[in-house]
Amino acid sequence: MKRFVTAFAASAALLASSAWADATAELSQLLQPLASISGKFHQTLTDERGEVLQKSSGTFSVERPGKLRWETGEPFPQLLVTNNKKLWLYDPDLEQVTIRPVDKRMKETPALLLGGKVGEIRSSFNVASKDGAFQLTPKSASAPFRAMEIRFADSGLPAAMTVRDSMGQTTKIKFSRVKANPSLAAALFNFEPPAGTDIIRDE
Repeated sequence: MKRFVTAFAASAALLASSAWADATAELSQLLQPLASISGKFHQTLTDERGEVLQKSSGTFSVERPGKLRWETGEPFPQLLVTNNKKLWLYDPDLEQVTIRPVDKRMKETPALLLGGKVGEIRSSFNVASKDGAFQLTPKSASAPFRAMEIRFADSGLPAAMTVRDSMGQTTKIKFSRVKANPSLAAALFNFEPPAGTDIIRDE
């Protein structure tokens, strides 16, 4: 009986590993042709009880590898820019920008996944496919989120993303007017703080 249980557990683990591999390959095939993406987003943040904490919208541009511009408008304007080496988080209301180097943990953020190195998905996440969506669980305990789900439109472009953090909060993001492989200016992924901006270096 013990041998049967052991063999069954080994088979189950093998099947799970195979399923993860298939889902990872499928997700990689969708992301690989997208050297760059741009569009609009609308996101909703809810707490563990499902109550809405904040709604916001804005525009985004992503270019592989690891370049991102995520600009949020009302009600709280904010700009996040990274060139894959340095990250700027600018708050125009506070006239303040935080500058920090991009480390492995930051490369595991949901938005950067869209423009990251496709080959790193397998080493960073367990991936499963369910009901037409890809569910990603970080392998690293230090990852900035607990679980993520990505859905694609029939066109093969990202349509929605759901992110759950360790505090029980959930961010749902819907993408619109998404363009595949647009030509993006290099200046989009660098940031020069306006005169008078307080600069905080988190190094």
